[in-house]
Amino acid sequence: MREVVVGKLAFGFGRMKICVPVCAETKEEALRELEAIHDSPADLVEWRLDFMREDILSAAPEILAAAAPLPVLCTFRTKREGGAREIDPAAYFALCRTLGSLGAPMVDLELEMCRENESAARETVAALHGAAVKIVGSFHDFEKTPPRAELLERFRAMREEMDADLPKIAVMPQTQRDVMSLLSAMTEASPLYGPLIGISMGELGKMTRVHGGMFGSVLTFATVGKASAPGQYSAEELAELLSGGTPHHHHHELG
Repeated sequence: MREVVVGKLAFGFGRMKICVPVCAETKEEALRELEAIHDSPADLVEWRLDFMREDILSAAPEILAAAAPLPVLCTFRTKREGGAREIDPAAYFALCRTLGSLGAPMVDLELEMCRENESAARETVAALHGAAVKIVGSFHDFEKTPPRAELLERFRAMREEMDADLPKIAVMPQTQRDVMSLLSAMTEASPLYGPLIGISMGELGKMTRVHGGMFGSVLTFATVGKASAPGQYSAEELAELLSGGTPHHHHHELG
């Protein structure tokens, strides 16, 4: 499998990396959240730009610096993919390119947005890769889990059409079978298009946040403070589960 290296993190090697989202509305709030994240077992931070009510670009240098040594994945999640607000496609791609030039090590680009704006997407991917930025290609469905073949096709498109470094799919299961569809698609996609990220959301899919690594996922999202998606664990719980522990109930040896 390819390794995708960002700073000291090698995705595709070792255990799944723990990513904690920052969903702050102001720079001050973001800086406070980052302080709490530094006291957690997070490996990286996802800065959710769609929540910001202040100027993103003027806040970016300080936020990227405050997160260090943790890398920051910069994500403007659009409304239709479960994000906080709408954005004009031209503004979306310009924002992503500029963040790359300001030193963001990782940027999220949505597959659907890229498919609908091919030339802007190609220019943006080229500019980001030119600035040594790693791209997370993403697709989200908060209602359902598309069929396995469709999930596989999306992983392929992210790697082969978009040229994303890390394809990411997060979908909502309605049945246990839906969870299996995602895991099965990941298992098949992983040697072809991995390292990749696959998450089955909500309570039903919760095990994928801990055991996704067995099926090829290299990144899992956790919380410090409030959850950004249904089914998330706290970073502490997740770190313990990933190291083979059992959170909440510590078993004491009987003498």
